[in-house]
Amino acid sequence: MVYPILSPFGCSSSKLDIRREDGWRSGYVRCIKVNREFQPNHYREIFNLALPVGLEAVFQASFSLIDQIVVGSLGASAVAAVGLSNNLSFILTLLYAAIGTSSGAFIAQAFGRRDMVEVSKIAALGQSAAAILGICSALPLVLFPNPILRSLGAQEELVNTGSLYLQLFAASVPLTVMSAVTTAAFRSMSDTRTPMVITIGSVCLNTLLALLLVLGVGGFPKLGVAGAGLATCISQGVRAVVLVAVLYSGKSGIRWHWPIGSMIKEIGPPLFKITYPIALSEMLWGTSAFVYVVIFTRISTEALAASQVVTMVENLFIVAASGLAPAAVATVGQSLGADAKGNARKQARRVLYAGIVAGLLFAVALSCVSFLLPILYPRVERPVLNLAFWGIMIVAAVQPAKIVNNVLGIGILPSGGDTKFVLFSHIVSSYAVCLPLAASMTLLLRCGPLSAFGARALEELLKSGILIARYRTGAWQKKLHTS
Repeated sequence: MVYPILSPFGCSSSKLDIRREDGWRSGYVRCIKVNREFQPNHYREIFNLALPVGLEAVFQASFSLIDQIVVGSLGASAVAAVGLSNNLSFILTLLYAAIGTSSGAFIAQAFGRRDMVEVSKIAALGQSAAAILGICSALPLVLFPNPILRSLGAQEELVNTGSLYLQLFAASVPLTVMSAVTTAAFRSMSDTRTPMVITIGSVCLNTLLALLLVLGVGGFPKLGVAGAGLATCISQGVRAVVLVAVLYSGKSGIRWHWPIGSMIKEIGPPLFKITYPIALSEMLWGTSAFVYVVIFTRISTEALAASQVVTMVENLFIVAASGLAPAAVATVGQSLGADAKGNARKQARRVLYAGIVAGLLFAVALSCVSFLLPILYPRVERPVLNLAFWGIMIVAAVQPAKIVNNVLGIGILPSGGDTKFVLFSHIVSSYAVCLPLAASMTLLLRCGPLSAFGARALEELLKSGILIARYRTGAWQKKLHTS
C-alpha cells in the first residue's frame, strides 16, 4: 500500500511505502511521529523559541547599562567615558554579529538535513572568523585609545578617565562576537534556553565584579572606571568559554573542526556570500540612524532631546520582539534544509503572523506609555515632552511594519540565503528615499522635527512593502550548501 506524504527524513519527498515488518499501521504512525517531532507546528513552540531570545537580549544589553550604573557614583566624567566607549565597541559588535546570522542560517539547514558534520564545520569556522575579525578590529582601540577618543572630540579629562576602560572593554569584543556565533548555533538547532541561562549567569558575574572592582568592596582594589572594564572583559570571557564548552560537549554529534585549508575553501566562500550583505546592511543601518541624529541636532536641541526620549522608549519594545527572527531562522531554515518547502512556507507564515500581532500590541502599549512621559521624565521641559509624545505616536503607528521588517529581514529571508535583497531593501527605503526626504523637509523646507519622525516611519512602511513583495514570490526559499 502506497500513500503520498511529505517527509523531510528521507522516507520520500512524494510517496512513502509504509509497509513494514510489524505491519503497515505502526510504520505509518512511526513516520508521522518523527515529522511532528521535527516540525514545530504550533504558535506555542514559536513562542517557546522566541521568549528566551528576548530575555537574553535584555540581559545582554545590561552589560553596558550595569557599568554605567556602577560608575555613576564616580561622577559625570566616568559615566560619559563608559557611554562613549560602549558606543564604539557596539558598532564593531553589530558589524560582526552578521557572521552569527549567516552561519545560523547554514547551521539551521544542515541541522534540518541532520548533517551534524556540516553543522560542526560551519560553527567552528564561524567562531574562528568572528574571533579573528574581532581581534583585528579591537587592536587599534587597545593600542591607541587616547588618539581615538580625542578624534571623537573628547576633552582631556574624559580621555584620561576613559582610555583604560576603552582598552579593557575593546578586549572583550572578540569574545562577544564569538559568543554571538555560538549563540546562533544553539538557536538554529532550536535551543534558545541554554544561551539564555549562560548569558544571565555572566551578567550576574559582571554585576558582582563591577561592584567589587569599581568600588573596592570586600578588600578588592578600588580600580574606578577601569574596574568596570575589567569586570566586563572577565564576564564576557567566561560567557564565551562556557558557551563553546557546552556546545561541543553537550550537543550530540557536534565536534570541533580546526579551520584548515580545505575546510576554509569549502565553507568560506558560500558563508562569505551570505554574510557580507548582512554586514553591509547593519553598517548602513547604523549610519542612517546616526544621520537622523545629525538631522535632529541641526533642527534644535529640543528636537534632539525628544528624539532620544522616543528612541529610549521604543528600544524597550524592540528588544522584547527580538526573539521572533531567530525563531524564524530555526524553524524555516530547518524545513528548507530538509527539502520541505511547504512546511517552510507554513512556518514563515506563522512567525510573520506572530510578528504582526506583536506589532499591534506594541503599538497600543507605546501609545499608552506616551501619556506617562511627564512621570518618567519629570525634569524635562514641557516642549520636549510634547514633541516626544507625538514622536512616539508616529512610531507606534508603524510598529507592525517595523517588526515585520525584523522578522523578514533578519529571519525569514536570510534563512534561505536571500541576504542581498535585504540589503537592497534597506538602500532603497533609507538612502534612496527617506533620508533625502527627511533632510529636505527639515533643513531646506523647515517643516519641523515631526517631519523627520514621519520620514523614519515612511522608511519602515516602504521597506516592509518591498520585503513582503519579495516574500510572496517565494524566491527566498533556497537550499544552502557549503560544497
